[in-house]
Amino acid sequence: MKVLLSRFAGFSAVPLISFIAPLFLLPIIPNVFGLAAWGSVGTAQAVGTVCAIVAGFGWNISGGARIALSADDAARRRIYGDSFWCRGLLVVTAGLVGAALSSALVPAEFRLVAALVTLATTAAAMTVVWYAVGVGDARVVLLFETVPVSLSVALAIPLLLLTEQLLWYPVLTLIGFLAGPLLLNLRLYRRPVPPFAGRRILRAYRANVSVAAAETIGGTYTSAPIPLAQGLLGATASGQATSADKFFRIALFAITVLSNTLQKWVLEVSYEHGRGRRHLVAFGLHTALALIGGTALTLLGPVFSALLFGAEATPEIAVFLGFGATFALTSLTTPFIRNVLVPAGLNRYVLYGTLGAALVGVPLMIWASQWGLSGIIGGLAASELVILAVVGVAGTHHLLAERRAAFALVAPSATSEGGVA
Repeated sequence: MKVLLSRFAGFSAVPLISFIAPLFLLPIIPNVFGLAAWGSVGTAQAVGTVCAIVAGFGWNISGGARIALSADDAARRRIYGDSFWCRGLLVVTAGLVGAALSSALVPAEFRLVAALVTLATTAAAMTVVWYAVGVGDARVVLLFETVPVSLSVALAIPLLLLTEQLLWYPVLTLIGFLAGPLLLNLRLYRRPVPPFAGRRILRAYRANVSVAAAETIGGTYTSAPIPLAQGLLGATASGQATSADKFFRIALFAITVLSNTLQKWVLEVSYEHGRGRRHLVAFGLHTALALIGGTALTLLGPVFSALLFGAEATPEIAVFLGFGATFALTSLTTPFIRNVLVPAGLNRYVLYGTLGAALVGVPLMIWASQWGLSGIIGGLAASELVILAVVGVAGTHHLLAERRAAFALVAPSATSEGGVA
């Protein structure tokens, strides 16, 4: 338990610094460069976020488990090296496509900035967090992600204020996201990039197709409420959805921290040595987070939204109730995906659940828009319920089968020892 608490502290405090650091920089953009610049940056970040999910190719979900279950350091280096090339090639491809798209969507004077912001946001796919989770060492995040990103932010703030050149923001952000992985490569391989093994990289692409598709679909449809509110209900509803969504995204950080803390702890032991009990602890903690986080988001969300964004930009409490329910369902779903299905190679069930959520959720959001913004967010919560139903049934079935198989192997040995005694 002491080790678990240590990991929780490391994987909460360290990533939180990277999460908070940009909040000191972003208010400069609308206040110094104007709302048109702020809108252009926001559009580019939205495009870049989708590109980053595509470029990440499911490694955020599957990578940590594969590292945790690896036999030795050499195997871990091979996996990370393959992931570096797998993601890096897609960062270039998806980033360039996204840059072209975002530059076409913004005013002419912000096209270069938008293209660079999209490239910088796409580069976030090169994150080292999942590798740190797999090896159970939060110092990897601190040294190779938090420090480079924080330094880039600290340098960008005075440069933006002194030069009034917005280009510094995406350029330094891009450097911050790429510097850490390159430095980690120097530590692992004594060279800036890992050895290129074409056949292994192709196998890595094939192995991650299902989980990558699920993550891409999930990342895309969970962003649907805001554009749907804009198109179906108008600018006021879209603005209110954005306000609530900000708090929802912040709350999701808690699920990420908890799942990152628990994944290696659950998987590093066999059933004979207590994996079943650790699964139960993980489910219990995620259930507690679902109840506490969902309630807090529902009750405190409207208060903080009114304080930060104003009463006009704050939606009714029913909207926060929908986001709270979505948060709770996401927390309950996460241990089935991160600790059960993905480590077992059952990625297809994650894909089935995500496809079902998209097919049910998006039409339901559109239909429920007749009840306003709360109807759209209710549709989002319903889509998460679909995912929980699919991965919950599949995960429970696999856990029971895995436990039976594990103890079936142990039983004959125990019987034999008893006979000799």
